[in-house]
Amino acid sequence: MPFRCLEYVTRIYEGIVPVKKRYAEKVYKIPNPDFYVVYIGKKDYPLEKELRLSDAFYQKDGSQLELIVKVRNCSDSKLLPLAGTCDILKQYCQFIEIVERNYNKHSPKKSFRKAIELAMEQGILTDYLDRKSREVINMLTAKYNYKMDIAVKKEEAFQDGKEFGEQQKAIKDAVMLVQKYNATPENAAKDMNAPLDKVLELLELQANI
Repeated sequence: MPFRCLEYVTRIYEGIVPVKKRYAEKVYKIPNPDFYVVYIGKKDYPLEKELRLSDAFYQKDGSQLELIVKVRNCSDSKLLPLAGTCDILKQYCQFIEIVERNYNKHSPKKSFRKAIELAMEQGILTDYLDRKSREVINMLTAKYNYKMDIAVKKEEAFQDGKEFGEQQKAIKDAVMLVQKYNATPENAAKDMNAPLDKVLELLELQANI
């Protein structure tokens, strides 16, 4: 999510800052960004959580690039900590609850229109929905791409399995170096790029067989 927000804010700034101003000596002022994600899922999730771009780095070495996304759990608007201080966020959560209650997978656009009408009748996001109803429907329709979601999960599972298999082979190769060529476990683990603790664990296991 932080990476997606980075992509999004970059596009926004590209639209704000004129091309010529990007190379000028005088600093061109841009809006301060804040990043929030509203969680409306069904799984247990903290009321508030921070996601950081640096969590995706290979090494956390004090890099100067960072982006923090604040996640707010709005699966139940009554539990929302910001309900008393952020009316827009509260109304958004109420709107999403209405969408969830009225969603029909066989006629999604029709159910989204109904949700918008119900929300406006209850005074929820009235002005915004009145002006942007078509955009909201398009956003809701495109929000969840089932096929892409499944494809990503399969790819992640495949990659995890591949990395696990490669690590297991490296451990076995390191053990072979120790047993066949009298290499030290430390050198063998380093040469095979295998975790030393796992190499020692397998050596001990085989010695006890």
